[in-house]
Amino acid sequence: MQHRRIPRLARLLCILAVGFAAVPAAQAQYLDRGWTLELAVGKTTFKDVDKADLDLLTRDFFDSFTLPVQTLASTLDTRDRSLGVQAGYRFNRWLAADVGFYSLGSFQYAATGTVDNAGTISPAGFTFGYHVRGITLGGTATLPLGRNLELRARAGISNSDVQIKYSATVAPDTLADDYSDSSQDLYYGVGAGFVVWDYYRIGVDYLHHENVGKAGSTGTASVDNVMLTVGFRY
Repeated sequence: MQHRRIPRLARLLCILAVGFAAVPAAQAQYLDRGWTLELAVGKTTFKDVDKADLDLLTRDFFDSFTLPVQTLASTLDTRDRSLGVQAGYRFNRWLAADVGFYSLGSFQYAATGTVDNAGTISPAGFTFGYHVRGITLGGTATLPLGRNLELRARAGISNSDVQIKYSATVAPDTLADDYSDSSQDLYYGVGAGFVVWDYYRIGVDYLHHENVGKAGSTGTASVDNVMLTVGFRY
């Protein structure tokens, strides 16, 4: 009886060893596919925005009210903060589909000067803000570099909502208004990330939004977005 128990015990230990060895492989295979959630904060830069064009817009605006601009000084800030949230599904280690919401912030223009108000030189001011937010629908291709590092490329279509806010002042009167329009645009970019405990990803990503807005209403601008991203996989 003693000799029969030893082979049985050996077989049991072998089965347990194989089972425990298979757990990490099964877990890794499970994490290769599944749902993802990601948050992003970053810095944006609005491209193709020219202060001289906005100076001309300011002059044309006052001219439409028969208030010719006499002097003009202006500033343009094309950098702002971005926020984003994204959810997706990983089909395998390399390919995923995702949908997200983003805010790219805005660029701000401000001008001060004087206008000819029926023969009287009056101080005047003009401000113009261009704010972008929307949703994205696209895909991600990932290249794993070992267990913890990965590179990825992202691309897709965004539905962008552009809101314009402006105000004009000729002392003591002020006029303010806003309007918006939407557009369908392309976005693409690359990123690198570090995977922690298989479930978490911390990375840096760059996305380029091409020609956001409509030329006939809001005007267009391309936007570069550099983000710090934190993700969870399950």
